[in-house]
Amino acid sequence: MLTLALGLALSGPAAHAGKCDGYIRQAESAEGEALVAAFSKLVACDKEQASQSYKDAFLRRASDLDTLHLLSMAAIDADVWNPVWKQLEFVKDYSLRNEVTVRIGQECAENDKITKFLQMSYVALRDIEFERWKKAFVSCEDAALAEWMKGQVEKPPEKQFDEKYNALVGIYTDKARKDALPSLTKGAIAAAEKGPFDVILMQMDTAVTPELGAEVPASDKAALEASLVEVATNVGTDKARVVADRLANAGAETAAARLLPRLYPDRVQPGGKFLYGAASIEAGDCSGEKTAVIHLAQVTEPGKRWNVLKDVEAPMRAVKPKLKKCKSEGEWPVATTPEPLKSAKDVETWLGELEKNWADKGYEVKVQKEKSVGLN
Repeated sequence: MLTLALGLALSGPAAHAGKCDGYIRQAESAEGEALVAAFSKLVACDKEQASQSYKDAFLRRASDLDTLHLLSMAAIDADVWNPVWKQLEFVKDYSLRNEVTVRIGQECAENDKITKFLQMSYVALRDIEFERWKKAFVSCEDAALAEWMKGQVEKPPEKQFDEKYNALVGIYTDKARKDALPSLTKGAIAAAEKGPFDVILMQMDTAVTPELGAEVPASDKAALEASLVEVATNVGTDKARVVADRLANAGAETAAARLLPRLYPDRVQPGGKFLYGAASIEAGDCSGEKTAVIHLAQVTEPGKRWNVLKDVEAPMRAVKPKLKKCKSEGEWPVATTPEPLKSAKDVETWLGELEKNWADKGYEVKVQKEKSVGLN
């Protein structure tokens, strides 16, 4: 009975592990392909032990690119992924770290395990750990990985800042360029309430940004504007305003103007027009007294402009002056309401603000009502 018990003990896990320890001892002096071969034998003998000993027994001996690449691939092919995901933290040579990730990524089209390895890294790794694998994603030209990234971009996390998502959406945009816009559009709409909305908007700009010094092609600019309008049309008013301001600040005022009915549905006037207030201020010194005449007019606009100021400056300065025998202060400043108004009553409210502003500057203020300005 004792003999049988001893035999069972020797054939159990401890004895098996002892047998596999020899491959770890080989790693103490092995280099290059011999090191990789020792690891492969250890994997075949005991995968868990191979995973646990990867860093201390094998990775520390893989000090050149070829060996590190071969060792990494031996582990990936054997589904020993966790120590490979983590290994870049311990590769202190940044050049070596980058080169091995590029090499691994370049092989993904011929090895679907690499694609799965990269996909799962997005789930398994912490932010900084995932970031270290960026170059592998960039160098991978596998259609399956591209489709997977597309899907992740379209399903952003429900938090405004997520470093892993930001890294992934940046990789996808850099690779797909203008073709990333449809997925970025879907992602932005999905992120409007709780997600990284602003991050995705920035990536939409990046998708059409050319190399330094080059002009954005007209077709790319039009595609971006159309995508942003689609986003604004499908999100809440606050986020739509963010998009409209972004378009206007980029000089795409016509595209921004398309969003006016979305932003101000209660301010659309009969015929689909919008109402603004405009004023030119005639100021001067009249026998030692500072005087200002506010020339006020209502402006109607058909929804083609994000801002009406430049189109009303000339007609508002062309009205008949009212200050006689006064020393003019120069060209009349012109102001408009910053957004469309609901009614003429709101024009009067805005006028009161102008009057107070000029009175606070020490002017005697008068008001001259002018004919309405109709823009086409």
